[in-house]
Amino acid sequence: MNSTRVLSMLRRGVSTSAVRHIKDVQAEINPAHLALKERQKMFNIDNGLRVHERGGAMDKVLYNLSSVLVVVGGVLWASTIYKMAFPPKN
Repeated sequence: MNSTRVLSMLRRGVSTSAVRHIKDVQAEINPAHLALKERQKMFNIDNGLRVHERGGAMDKVLYNLSSVLVVVGGVLWASTIYKMAFPPKN
């Protein structure tokens, strides 16, 4: 084969902008990915719940735990500010 023709074929193969269709490729999808997509569909349903309430019992536990931690942190902050503002007299 002519070296010029070989170089032009290589250049054409590297610089192509051909569109590749995903539908044409028969690849197996990871089952974990399918499970994740099913879980994501649950969050798109309009069932009247807020996003942090749609995850089930564990999400409720985590939400309530974080609310308690915010309240406890606020009380400790207020206690520290009070102790700094009015130090005990020795």
